[in-house]
Amino acid sequence: MRMCCWYAQTVIRDKPADVIMRGMASIFFRRMHGYWPRFIKPRSFSEKLWHRMLFDRHPRYTLFSDKWRVRGYVADRVGEHYLIPMLWQGSNPEDIPFDLLPSRFVIKATHGCEYNILVRDKSKLDRATAILQLKQWLKEDYGSGVYLGVQWGYRNVVPSIIVEEFLGSGERVPWDYKIYCFSGRVLFVEIHMDRFENHVARLLDRDFNPVELRVSSIAYQGSVPRPENHEELIRVAEALAEGLDFMRVDLYAVDGRVYFGEMTCYQGGGCIRFGTREGDFWLGQKWQLAPACKVESPLLNIKKAAP
Repeated sequence: MRMCCWYAQTVIRDKPADVIMRGMASIFFRRMHGYWPRFIKPRSFSEKLWHRMLFDRHPRYTLFSDKWRVRGYVADRVGEHYLIPMLWQGSNPEDIPFDLLPSRFVIKATHGCEYNILVRDKSKLDRATAILQLKQWLKEDYGSGVYLGVQWGYRNVVPSIIVEEFLGSGERVPWDYKIYCFSGRVLFVEIHMDRFENHVARLLDRDFNPVELRVSSIAYQGSVPRPENHEELIRVAEALAEGLDFMRVDLYAVDGRVYFGEMTCYQGGGCIRFGTREGDFWLGQKWQLAPACKVESPLLNIKKAAP
């Protein structure tokens, strides 16, 4: 795995994967999913996701992967009122104005996944530890150093820090609606509940009826209520995914309002194993894969600033 990350970082960089990179990725894929992949002519959802990671160099994946700059895209497509209110943004964690922040907030690094610090009570926050953690995250090359270094969209994101409001009134984070869009249309919604506590998830179709397809190892078998603004969730997700062959749009529904979470180009880093191979191939049929873009200049057409 380290060899693959090194190769992606030093040899592949912004180019499509060569035969050596594909070979290493094939071995990893076989271990993860239980079958040998076809990356050139993919069939299953997992194969098509890896096809995107290995070959598609469209500049939009850099924009979508940047948690700061994607806000500009969201504001243009659906309006600024869907953005979580921003409290601060910068590149030096030591500049965060902790004394001016409210008692509850969320700190995020913008260039990867799971770079989050949830602050439920500022009086209990160890600021020095938080700053050290943020400095460590800012040094990491998420695009080339995680998951074999194939999540190319993160590679050229300029690392920075954002501080957002903590949504909701309780201490628990709100339910996370991960909405799977194919050819700009919602196919199903994966609702993640009680993240960071007793994390479970439930898969529903676009009308919020149960779907017997497992894309998560933390499946919840009970029923979940349909949110009052479920039609708005679907509408916003489809507006953001318009013109894209596949995109997962993550939204929140809090106190009668819909908020944007993130756009996920590389679902689970291609490492989530489906409950059945049949489900993987069935979902692959829903993805009408667009031709890969081989542009080697990742800064093309993505210089729009966040609002």
